[in-house]
Amino acid sequence: MSRKNRRKDARPGLLASGSDWHNNACLNYMPDHGTAYTEGYRRAAEILIRHIDGSGRDQDFLVYPVVFLYRHHIELLIKQIIALALRLADEPEKYAYKKDDHNLNSLWSVAQRLVMEVDDSYRPSDFRPVKEVVKELHLTDQRATDFRYARKNDGTRSLEGVRYINSRLFGEKMGAASDCLDGIDNSLRCLLERDADMRADIG
Repeated sequence: MSRKNRRKDARPGLLASGSDWHNNACLNYMPDHGTAYTEGYRRAAEILIRHIDGSGRDQDFLVYPVVFLYRHHIELLIKQIIALALRLADEPEKYAYKKDDHNLNSLWSVAQRLVMEVDDSYRPSDFRPVKEVVKELHLTDQRATDFRYARKNDGTRSLEGVRYINSRLFGEKMGAASDCLDGIDNSLRCLLERDADMRADIG
């Protein structure tokens, strides 16, 4: 086969760019692209919720990715907050946690204690939107598997006993929790910048 024919027969890889530039996603162009992950999962959930609300269709199918996407968004944000707060903590070794843990209850417990240590402007009541969704998600889907798989490892049905989920109401509560976590994330970044400026001034 000639070189010309080989080029003609070549097919783009699965993870490749195309000539339709508006469909090309750009990756790894930021020093820290964690926010692209957290924001991406939230936006995907919101797009699906708007589709359900606007069309009145597909809710019985899209509920699973909607809940998983938003749940994963919250998990990533909490882990991001832990990582930021550990950089500000006097004794970060006190806060041992498993980075691959999907238990929102335990992750949020670590995050809340850390945040209140490094930023005394917060009160427990400030975290109410997060606490409420973490509690419900933990009770329903402790291992982050029930909205991904129809059956548990033992063969029993996932989400046994759950009959209805209103995607609009779910999105409103998750959005409030997400906004709360975003605020915490931003405040921690401001504290880190302030500390960096102070160290630079000292020399």
